[in-house]
Amino acid sequence: MRKLFLLMVVLVLVAGCGGGASTPTEEPSSPGIVPEATEQVEETDELDIEPIRIAVVMPSATTDMAWSQAIFDALLRIQEKAGGEDVVEIAFTEGMFNVTDAAAALRDYAADGYNLVIAHGTQYGSSLFEIA
Repeated sequence: MRKLFLLMVVLVLVAGCGGGASTPTEEPSSPGIVPEATEQVEETDELDIEPIRIAVVMPSATTDMAWSQAIFDALLRIQEKAGGEDVVEIAFTEGMFNVTDAAAALRDYAADGYNLVIAHGTQYGSSLFEIA
C-alpha cells in the first residue's frame, strides 16, 4: 500500500511538471451578445493539509552543476509551484557516495515519515532492495 501511495505521489509530481495543452477560446457567435460572467465562489475556509514531505539522498553536492544539482533545482521548482514550504517540505543529504552511509540516511528518512524518499544514483540500487 505504501509503495502504491509513493508511486501516486511521484506521478502527481511528474504530471504537475508537464506543460498543458493550450485550448482555443471560443468567440461569441454574434458580436452584439456578450455571455454572462459566471460567479466564482471564493473558499474562505483554509484546508488543514499536511505538507508532502520529500527527502533525497545525493552522491554529490547540490551545487555540482550536474546530477545532484539537477534534482535539487527541480525539487525547489516543484516546491515553489506547489505553494512553498507549507505545501512541500524538502530534506536532502548531499555527498553520500558511500553506499552504506546513504542506506542509513534513506532508512532514517523513511523512519521519520517522509512521503517520498529518493535515492538519486544507480549506486544505491542494491541497498534499495534491502530497505524496501
